[in-house]
Amino acid sequence: MRYILPCVSFFLSFLLSAQPHEHCAFDRFVREYLQQHPDALSRWEKHHESVREYLNNTPDGQRSTIIKIPVVFHVIHSGEAIGVGKNISQAQIESQIEVLNECYRKRNADTALVPSWFKDRIADVGIEFCLAQYAPNGTPTTGITRHQFNNTNNFDTNIKPLTQWDHTRYLNIWTTVLNNTILGYATPPGLFPNNQDGVVIDYRYVGRAPANPFNTNYKLGKTAVHEVGHWLGLFHTFQDSCAGNTPATCALAGDRICDTPPTKEANYGSPSLTQNTCIETPVDEYDMWMNYMDYTDDENLYMFTLGQRDVMRATLFTTRLSIQSSLSCTDTFNTFTVSGRVVDAANTNVGIPNAKVLFDGVSDFETTADANGYFTINGLYEGHYDIIAGKWGCRTSAYGINQHVTPQSGFFTIPLKTKHYYDDFTFNFNWNTSTTASNGLWTRATPIGTTWNGEPANPSADVPDDYSTRCFVTGNAAGPPATANVDNGSVILISPSFDLTGFNNPYIRYRRWFFSGSQNGNTPDDQMVIRLNNGSSNVILEAVTASENQWVKKEFRVSDYIPITNNMRITIEVSDLSSGNSNLVEGGFDVFEALNESALPAEDITIENDVEIYPNPTAGKVYLHMDAKPDYPFFVYDIYGREVFKSYTTGNNTEVDLTPFPQGIYLLQTGAVKKILKIVRQ
Repeated sequence: MRYILPCVSFFLSFLLSAQPHEHCAFDRFVREYLQQHPDALSRWEKHHESVREYLNNTPDGQRSTIIKIPVVFHVIHSGEAIGVGKNISQAQIESQIEVLNECYRKRNADTALVPSWFKDRIADVGIEFCLAQYAPNGTPTTGITRHQFNNTNNFDTNIKPLTQWDHTRYLNIWTTVLNNTILGYATPPGLFPNNQDGVVIDYRYVGRAPANPFNTNYKLGKTAVHEVGHWLGLFHTFQDSCAGNTPATCALAGDRICDTPPTKEANYGSPSLTQNTCIETPVDEYDMWMNYMDYTDDENLYMFTLGQRDVMRATLFTTRLSIQSSLSCTDTFNTFTVSGRVVDAANTNVGIPNAKVLFDGVSDFETTADANGYFTINGLYEGHYDIIAGKWGCRTSAYGINQHVTPQSGFFTIPLKTKHYYDDFTFNFNWNTSTTASNGLWTRATPIGTTWNGEPANPSADVPDDYSTRCFVTGNAAGPPATANVDNGSVILISPSFDLTGFNNPYIRYRRWFFSGSQNGNTPDDQMVIRLNNGSSNVILEAVTASENQWVKKEFRVSDYIPITNNMRITIEVSDLSSGNSNLVEGGFDVFEALNESALPAEDITIENDVEIYPNPTAGKVYLHMDAKPDYPFFVYDIYGREVFKSYTTGNNTEVDLTPFPQGIYLLQTGAVKKILKIVRQ
């Protein structure tokens, strides 16, 4: 089956869809978020593009591996004893895991009730769930956390970020009390801020009887089955009503899956077996109201289809690939030691002292190299890691992305380019802060997005395509921006000193975010001022007064502004200029660089315009053409994200030999730019 995922027009039609008696708040949740964050639409589209690419290029034989997902339940209660009311019992949660495993592995006995005309579509999705056995820090856990909150307003922005475990390694499920019609909701892949990712279920609909003691029509655990389907990329079967009712449109409209007949609207209770609310051509079919992605009573939900299986598994091999690296479903963690050396890329015999090294994966391991660049990390777990190294004065670099690290991985030699200051705040390079304000201080963190009058105030994510999710941002608290914006003064961010005297015509560049919003009808009057200091004098590079509440890239040739010295600093000041004018002001700063002019072409590469792969498709060898000097790193991965090899450019045309590797799809990434070129190996 060929899958073609929807374009922008269909996503915009999603904004108009709603169910008058919704059991699942997924549609409304997504609709409201996209209305408030229209910039997020492109992130969601990227997820669907990657799913489409995977499905169109993956042989059926590669779709049978059993995937295990560790689950952590966050029980949100009001102080009840365990097993009472909202503080649900461990047995109730364990029964939910049993139901998930039965339904996703086609082990539920009620598949016998699926009518004959749909029986050949019932899917074993090949996904299994476990309560996490290890917490993010590697300590044993029951996979259940309990938190008392007497006020659960603004659940997604207030409670989720405080309780969530690493969303790249766990499926987070929160249990709480929802209103009388909503059973649950979930975040789809690739759309919402990372710190909101997961599933929320009303405590009364978790698990099945007798462990679930609540008397409802939804006490067989199917609510979680439905919501996890959304988390894995499925729409409702009644999405867009009767749209997608022909072979030409079934993958473009409705739920975008061709083996689930369109349904005019959500079904409730126990519909007629031969109910038919939409007319399809060339073959008209009855409604598939027994599909887990409809709204009928739990006792009437029996199946996923083969098409739904393929979309969910594709999500786990693309947008949610990292969760496959989690070892939290194992009953033991075998640890080992890795060692290596961080060296000068221009002379690999020279170590870089005190460089920082990060193994970012199943758990995060960071260390600092010794005076000769050597490092050792103890207690590492086998798994896939992003291996990053950096130092102030060097270009932070990825030794590997999603690299499988085992006790046999050997010695790691990680080259760094010197005479290139770079900081995307993966590491703490000791930027300083000062303030005269009463609120909204600069903090190095993963940003928590806020909005004001429908506009983004704080960013919801850092600059894409760098190495971490961190940036510097003002305030960064969940809730309305008025609670954490800069108030009654200035907040200043100050870089460490950098020496540009040995550079050839150096440039400064960075990304910044500035929001100045009107409150109570006042005219915004706040500002962001960015200055460059050489130890004896300073100049203003920018004075920003109008909101540019997106990441804006700026670049300056240093000699055009100030004499070059060995004691340069950059400062970023965000100010609330008038204490009597209660407007809102927020700032962000990310990906700072000070570099040689000669490095600019290689570092400014855009995949679409400046990089070519030819011939493509290829029988073996291809050539990478890019306007780059030698020794620019590139990585090649297979379709599952596993690194095939890493090498460096030899000039403008670099040979990439895929002859030793089997036919299939390969992905090439250049340097730090996490954009991908596809290579078809025939």
